[in-house]
Amino acid sequence: MKRKVIVIGLGKFGSNLAKTLAAEGVEVLGIDKNEKLVEDISPDISEALVADATRKEVLKSIGVEEADQVVVAMSNLSASVLIVLYLRELKARFILAKANDEDHARILRLLGADRVVIPEQDAALREARTLITPNMVDFLPLLPDFLIAKLDAPDEFIGHSLKELDLRRRYHVYILAIRKKHSTKLIVLPPAEHIIEKDEELFVLGKKEYLSKLLAQSE
Repeated sequence: MKRKVIVIGLGKFGSNLAKTLAAEGVEVLGIDKNEKLVEDISPDISEALVADATRKEVLKSIGVEEADQVVVAMSNLSASVLIVLYLRELKARFILAKANDEDHARILRLLGADRVVIPEQDAALREARTLITPNMVDFLPLLPDFLIAKLDAPDEFIGHSLKELDLRRRYHVYILAIRKKHSTKLIVLPPAEHIIEKDEELFVLGKKEYLSKLLAQSE
């Protein structure tokens, strides 16, 4: 069966990647909001669509879970973060994402990207960097109203599963990852059955107002 790759973002990086894959016989679906970019690449790939991939319903409609790989080739941090988050929720098989720098790369990996590339940086240095470094900041700004926060597991969470805590409904936040204190091993997008333990740290994505309510629980 012919391999299928979806390329989201048809700028210089995305378009070159899409054309190269298509030339090698891969079925390529390209997506971008820019009509001119879509028009320019249409003759060179299997299909090109004008669409806003930051909308979850758009990603769902194109069947991202059926593609062998999905490439997020967008430089805009806000857009790439949302797209990777939605792709993981929609169970995309493999996510390759483009990052602008190491901070951007850490966020994308934390959200579940299987591979992150930084075109402007030497490949060897890029691969040598770890997913999370010991001096990671407690708060990392994303969008104007969104943050990633690192906090100790509140006492009321300990001994309960993520399903029981139902943090999305209660606080409107996403648990991106969990790790033991002083450990480099990270559980990315932990399952609903995960039981929170006393010595765990939570990496949480949400709006400032909702994170403030959650953070108050850990004080």
